[in-house]
Amino acid sequence: MPTALLVALPLTGLSACGDDDSGGTATDQSSPSASPEPSGTTKGQPGETVDHELVEMITETAAGGATSPVAVPLGDDAAVQAFNQQFETDAMPTKVEDVVAATDVPDGMLLYGAVVAVGCDAPTDVYVTDSEAGVVITAKKVPSPLQECFAPMTTVALVLVPASAA
Repeated sequence: MPTALLVALPLTGLSACGDDDSGGTATDQSSPSASPEPSGTTKGQPGETVDHELVEMITETAAGGATSPVAVPLGDDAAVQAFNQQFETDAMPTKVEDVVAATDVPDGMLLYGAVVAVGCDAPTDVYVTDSEAGVVITAKKVPSPLQECFAPMTTVALVLVPASAA
């Protein structure tokens, strides 16, 4: 029985990557990645672009986690720990903690994080928009998405946004 389980787990990971038609993004936010980046600079109507500074894109193979339509404010250690509970490896939480600790958050800005992709591709940039539920971070489409992968990769985006956008 344990042997069958070991064989089934790798096959499950392979099928998860091969079935991903999203080009590396696991969320669909009215497909902003399919169009040019929206214009707009501050919080106003939901869906408007929010000025942001991309702090880091962190990608780790087989880290687990799940994409979410709303980003998480990472203003203190408790928030970072709660965000990191979703990951299945120690490497991703360590990387997130290291980047958060090294980030100087200027006055008037807030640090947000989100899992923006779980799949075969590692996006390198994001859109940040406003919604009624909060700040939304969506991965931009990967130019040359992979059709298959050995194991899914999890990509976390950490961004600074104006406090007025929250």
